[in-house]
Amino acid sequence: MISSKLNHRSWVKLACFLTLISCLSCGSSTVEKPDHIPTLTACQITVTYKGTPVEEASVLVAPKDGKYSAAGITNAQGIATMKTDGLYDGVVSGSFRVTVTKKVQIDPPADPTEVTEPDSETYGLKGVVVHLESLVPEQYSSFKESGLTLDATEGTPQEVTFDLVD
Repeated sequence: MISSKLNHRSWVKLACFLTLISCLSCGSSTVEKPDHIPTLTACQITVTYKGTPVEEASVLVAPKDGKYSAAGITNAQGIATMKTDGLYDGVVSGSFRVTVTKKVQIDPPADPTEVTEPDSETYGLKGVVVHLESLVPEQYSSFKESGLTLDATEGTPQEVTFDLVD
């Protein structure tokens, strides 16, 4: 299974890619699903943290078995409308592992010796170090550690709420 071969950083890159595709398709009309993708079922995931809706969080669902993932970005009410392959409204039927991430860029430490090597909280392109802070507990950014799951049944619209805790 491909998910066991990808490390945390690879999953974060995949989530960012799918989120980008999802954002690019926002505001456009529904994209017609190609025939090779199985029937999709509408799916909305609501994310709250300490009882408050989480806006602009990236939600990624990866199949436990199968090959069609889905992604979405939460709105002001904490609701993400999931899109398979980041383009097609809904999810295929099956069981999924779920991650939720929300990171913001922060100012670098005043003392440059505080950061010696890039790590999971420091990503950069072309040698530019960017410092990120997670606004939801880090455990939810890992498929193995989040404990979040989704079971989708074909033809049954899914509305799931995840209340994240410390």
